[in-house]
Amino acid sequence: MDMDLDEDSVTLHPMQTEKQFTPTPDYSDYGSFASTGTALVIDNGSWQCRAGWATEDKPRLVFDNQIAKFKDRKAHTSNIFVGNDVYADVLARSSAKTAFDGDVMCNPEIMESVLDYIFVKLGITADRIDHPLIMTEPVCVPHYNRNMMTELLFESYQAPSVTYGIDSLFSLYANGPDRAKDGIVMSAGHHFSHVIPVSGGKVHLEHAKRISYGGVAASEYMLKLMQMKYPTFPMKMTTAQSETLLINHTYVAHDYLQELASYEDPEIFKTKDRVIQFPFVAPVVEEKSEEELARLAAKRKEQGRRLQEQAAKARLEKLIQREQNLEQYLALKNSKATLKKAEWAEQMKAAGFKDEADLDTVIKTTDAAIKRARNKELGIEEEEKEPPTFPLVDIPDEELSEMDKKEKKKQRLLKASHDARMRAKAAKAEEMAIQEELARQDAERREREPQKWLDEVHAKRKELVDKIKAKKQLREQLSDRRSHASQLRMTAIAALASDAPPPKRRRKGQDEDTFGADDSDWMVYREIAREDDSEDEEEATQLNEYEQQLLKYDPDFLHEHTMNAYTPKNSFLHYYTNGLGPYDPAVGLELSQTYQLHLNVERIRVPEVFFQPGIVGLDQTGFVETLQDVLKRFDAQARERLVQNILVTGGMAQIPGLVERLDESIRSILPFSPDRKNYHVRRAQDCLLDGWRGAAMIGRDQERIKKISVTKQEYEEYGGHYIKEHGLGNVFQD
Repeated sequence: MDMDLDEDSVTLHPMQTEKQFTPTPDYSDYGSFASTGTALVIDNGSWQCRAGWATEDKPRLVFDNQIAKFKDRKAHTSNIFVGNDVYADVLARSSAKTAFDGDVMCNPEIMESVLDYIFVKLGITADRIDHPLIMTEPVCVPHYNRNMMTELLFESYQAPSVTYGIDSLFSLYANGPDRAKDGIVMSAGHHFSHVIPVSGGKVHLEHAKRISYGGVAASEYMLKLMQMKYPTFPMKMTTAQSETLLINHTYVAHDYLQELASYEDPEIFKTKDRVIQFPFVAPVVEEKSEEELARLAAKRKEQGRRLQEQAAKARLEKLIQREQNLEQYLALKNSKATLKKAEWAEQMKAAGFKDEADLDTVIKTTDAAIKRARNKELGIEEEEKEPPTFPLVDIPDEELSEMDKKEKKKQRLLKASHDARMRAKAAKAEEMAIQEELARQDAERREREPQKWLDEVHAKRKELVDKIKAKKQLREQLSDRRSHASQLRMTAIAALASDAPPPKRRRKGQDEDTFGADDSDWMVYREIAREDDSEDEEEATQLNEYEQQLLKYDPDFLHEHTMNAYTPKNSFLHYYTNGLGPYDPAVGLELSQTYQLHLNVERIRVPEVFFQPGIVGLDQTGFVETLQDVLKRFDAQARERLVQNILVTGGMAQIPGLVERLDESIRSILPFSPDRKNYHVRRAQDCLLDGWRGAAMIGRDQERIKKISVTKQEYEEYGGHYIKEHGLGNVFQD
C-alpha cells in the first residue's frame, strides 16, 4: 500500500487497500558459494525475514515472514505461497499464516516452508545445506522452541553448524564492534520492546526488561483510534493500512502535552493535519445545455403564472360565495317582518343561528370580509379604525328595553377589554420611556468610563452565557433517563406526589431503589417535566443585546466570538474530525470528503505509548523509567560505561523524534558527572537491516564461528536445547 505525500500538500493520493505484490528475484550464482563453506545468515524476524551470504553487505532476500496454503477447487491443485508472493492472489491473502506466536517460533511446519523458500531462491538444490547457519532469535526464547528450530535445521537440512544470537545485539555489533562490549540496546521491535544491558562484553539478561508494546500493538491502536473517530466511515480500514499510517505519518513529540495544546491553534493545526483520501466513485452529474436551462426556466415561469391564476380564481369564488351568503342572511333578517315569530325562529334554527344577535354578528363579519376582499383586489388601503363607542353603558337600566339591556351587557364587556388594552398600551409606552431613559444613562456612562462599561458588559455576558450553558447541560442530562440527574428528579417528584411519608435511609443489605427504571415511571416524568421556554427566549434576547453592544463598541470582540457563531462546524472537535476547510460532503464534488480520514492528534498519540504505556492500559513503565530501573542494578562505574553507548534499534526506532526525545529524557534522569564525555542516544545506521549485518560480520570471522556455533555432533550428543553462550546471544537457563 503506497502513499505519496507532496511536500507542499497534506492531501494524500488514494490509498490502496492491500500491499503490493513484489516478486522476489531469483539468484542463480550459487556455484560461486557451493564449496566455500560461506556462512548463511538468516534474520528470522516475526515481521520480515532477511537471508543472504555472510560475505555480502546486504541480504539477498527480504520478505514478509508468512506463508499461505490453499486448494484450488477448480484446478484441483494445492498451492503454497511464501513471503511477498502471498499478495499475488486473493485466496492466498485470506489464508496467510505465520510460524510465530508473538516473536517466538512455534510452528516448525510453516518454518520449514519458509526455509525451503529461502534455500530455493538462493539456488541451493543439494539434498543438504553444506554451510554454517547463523540465525537470529528473540530475547529469552524458551528452550522448547529453540529445540524445535535446532531439530529442524539439523534433521531436515543436515546443516553442519548453527549459531544463535539476539537480533538487537547483532545490531549493536554492526554499529561498532569496538563499542559492543559496554552499552545498552533499546529495541523497539515488531511485537515487543526491550532494554538490554551489555557490560564487559557479556549480556546481562537477568537485568533486561520488556515492554509489551511494538509495531503490532501500535498498528492495532492506530486502527482502533480511526475506527472510533470515524464510526460510520463508508470503507473498511485494514491493519495493513493502519500500519502504513503508523510508518509514514507518526512522530514523537518533544513535549506531548505542549504539542497537544498547540493543536488548538488553527495555524499550527493546519500544518499538522494529514488528509488520507480513500478511493471512491463520484456520481455522474448530467450537465444541461443553455437551451435546456432556458426551457426549464420558461416552464417554471408558466407554472407560476398558472398558480397565480388558480389563486385569483379561488379568491373570486370565495368572494362570490360570501356575497351569496350575505344575501341569504339579509333575506332571513328581512323575513322577520312578514313571518310569524315561531316560523321565523324555526328558520333561524335551521340556518344555524341562536338568536337575532348572533345573526347580526355574522352579517357584520361577512360584510366586513367582503369589503376587505374588494379593497385588496382594487389595491385600496384600509382606513384606520375609529375608536369604538359604547353609548349604552352610561344609560340606566330602567330606561332600556330587554334587547338594549343585553346589548349594554355586551358593550360593558367590550369596554372593559378595550380599557385593559389601553392600559397595557400605556404601561408599555411608560416602560419604553423608562428603557429609553436607562439607555440614555447607559450611553452617558459609556462615554464617561468606556473601559469600565465594557468590563461590566463582558461580565454580564459571561454570566448569562454560563447560565445558558448550564441549563443546556442539565437539559441534556435530564433527557437521558438513566442519568443521575433524571433519577434524582423523578425520585423527588414521586416523593412530593406520594401521600406516604418519605422512606428512611436504606441500610446495607436492603433492596435497591429502582424507581425510574421502568418505562411507566419515565412517561409520567415526561408529562410533568414540560418547561416554559419564555425564560429561555428572554435570556437569548438579553444575550443578543449584550453581544450587539460589544460588537459595536469593543474592537476586540468579533462576530465569531458570539454565542450564535459558535457552532459544531467551528469547534475543535469538528476540526479534529473534518479538518479546517469547508466541509459539506453532500454537495457536488465534495463527496470526496466522505471518504477522507484526518490524521492529526493520532500522529503523536500512538508513539507516545512508548513513554506512557498507561495510554493503552498497559500496567508498565515507559522506555525512560525502564532504562532508569536497569541502570540502578549496576554500580556507579558500570553505569558510566553503559550510558556512553545507548543504541536505539528495531523497526519502530525509525519514527521521527524518538531518539531526540529519548536523548533529552534520559539525560534528565542521569546524575551529573564531570567525567562523562560525548553522551548521546544514537539510532542504528539501518534499524531494519543492522541485525542481519551484525550477524554477517560475525559469520566472516571463521575462528569465532567455530567457538560459538553448535555442531551437528554436539547436537546429537547434548540435544536440541544445547547452546553455546556468547556476548551477543541468549544464555542457557534451567
